[in-house]
Amino acid sequence: MNLEYLKTYIELIKLGNFSEVAKKFSLSQPAISFQIQKLEHDLGARLIKRGQKNITLTDAGRRLLEFANLVTDESERLLKDLDRLRQEISGELIIAASTIPSEFLLPSILNEFIKLHPVVRAKVETRDSLTILAGLQDGTYEVCFCGTTPPRSKDIGSFKIGEDEIVPIVFPDHPFAKKRSISFAELQGESLIFRDETSGTQKSLKALLSKAGLDPRSLTPRLVLSNTQALVSAVESGIGIAFVSNLAIKKSLDLGLVKKLTLENLELRRDFYCIYHKEKLESRLFKEFLTFVQTKAPIVA
Repeated sequence: MNLEYLKTYIELIKLGNFSEVAKKFSLSQPAISFQIQKLEHDLGARLIKRGQKNITLTDAGRRLLEFANLVTDESERLLKDLDRLRQEISGELIIAASTIPSEFLLPSILNEFIKLHPVVRAKVETRDSLTILAGLQDGTYEVCFCGTTPPRSKDIGSFKIGEDEIVPIVFPDHPFAKKRSISFAELQGESLIFRDETSGTQKSLKALLSKAGLDPRSLTPRLVLSNTQALVSAVESGIGIAFVSNLAIKKSLDLGLVKKLTLENLELRRDFYCIYHKEKLESRLFKEFLTFVQTKAPIVA
């Protein structure tokens, strides 16, 4: 059964006049009559009765009208769905991120992006900043999020996505917990807990201390751990003092498990970046994702 003939039939019932239907479809009146006759021939039933001024439906004609409306409506839905599928962004995002962006910045961004593009898949690999940047440069990763300054390269693009503050924390019974602020010198000789040297937080801490005219080598760690949560847990258990991201301690602060210290005349703020291969901008998914991330920046911690 010809779909266009069904559309003609629907319009004929709506307008009640062969000449008006012919005008709407830019066809001749005999062409419209032929389409209706062809439907009647294919169905083996009379569909309409022509009066001098109007058209009357037969029982078969009323049943066909119900069917024709359903079919044409479904046809329109099909075309819209196919058009949406042609335009829909799909594929997989392979993302590398250092600990803080991976745990505290990316989840909300990816949640919103995947809601907008439900057929997109995403995988986030959490690595230390040095591994991430090496992987980006050798092509292992296409895009990464970290707190390390982006490499200078004509093939690499980047933009800032947020800020963070590195803060010292202690367990609630530590003598420093009762102080309004402490000096950098007071930290020397204390039981300190650091991240490993490949950590973006540790690299940022050293760089920020050096920039402030302080010697990071004067702080000797008693314990070195491989991830931020381990540092927070170590402080909660009373081992010592750690420098961690402000983002990573919100829950522990709320529960009263740690205390945040204020350093005299010293604020350790750093930036987070989205770093990517420029050639990947040819991918529609990749370009759309980067644009989306930029609309969410800056995310200030």
